[in-house]
Amino acid sequence: MSNWFLLALIAPILWSIVNHIDKHILSKYLEGRGVGAILIFSSLSSIIVLPFLAIFYHSEIFSISFTDFFALFIIGLLSASGFYFYLKAMEVEEASVIIPLFQFDPVFGYLLGYFILRESLTVHQILSSVLVLVGIILLSVEVDIGNKFKLKKKALVLVAISSFLFALNGVLFKKFALVNTFWVSIFWQYVGLTAFGILVLIFYKKFRQDFIMMVTTPRLRILSLNVISEILYIIGGLANNFALLIAPVALVFVVNSFQPLFVFIAGVLFTIFVPKFSSEKISRGHFFHRLVSIIIILMGSYLLYLSSS
Repeated sequence: MSNWFLLALIAPILWSIVNHIDKHILSKYLEGRGVGAILIFSSLSSIIVLPFLAIFYHSEIFSISFTDFFALFIIGLLSASGFYFYLKAMEVEEASVIIPLFQFDPVFGYLLGYFILRESLTVHQILSSVLVLVGIILLSVEVDIGNKFKLKKKALVLVAISSFLFALNGVLFKKFALVNTFWVSIFWQYVGLTAFGILVLIFYKKFRQDFIMMVTTPRLRILSLNVISEILYIIGGLANNFALLIAPVALVFVVNSFQPLFVFIAGVLFTIFVPKFSSEKISRGHFFHRLVSIIIILMGSYLLYLSSS
């Protein structure tokens, strides 16, 4: 397998762990008030990377054009906005349900890549994308006790918005990173992320209160879990962005499609061995339903990979 594939695979592995940590924090410690706290904490965490990049890439960073600076700054805002809708979705549904729904990403990736980067689409790729969508829709439908189908509309809408913003972020990042080099683009994207966190901290009172409560709580466990989550998220994001530069955007998103498999496996293991940390529905009906949905999604993603190799 090529280097881009291995780089792209790092992201879903690490992010699957992040998903369960986020869900654990939202449900166990910050129920009803965790979205704002985690959003600000995550956005401000980007500032840690900035001094190091400024030292090693000083001349390149500050020689960028205003247009490219502004575009990368906006890309950072898009990334933070996508993260907000992801957290809202995690607040209302289990991680093993939410993450497979993010397989909107390859579809959005193909469409945006075609219109913005002029990356071509084939009939095979379009049909494969449709298969991914079928899996998404199947996963978003749950059978209740009365054997009635219930579409998780709220979760589906939140994920669709988040997925679109993440896909747009990835496509635009590639567009400008190819011109300004990887680390210069990362620097200004992270400036946008940090600015988002500062603006929310200043102007959104409820989120500010939630954030202050989280960082001042005597429970070291909450802060430690957030730090671990952010480290894993940043490493995964850097690996994913590297992969975006050396492979078509849609292909990288296809590799990201393996994330629900890792989330599903981790969720089952946590439920069996550490139920206090994360507990998922693993009855025979739920297990079979999710397994079939994920298999369909992975089949569509694999066909997308074959059609672009």
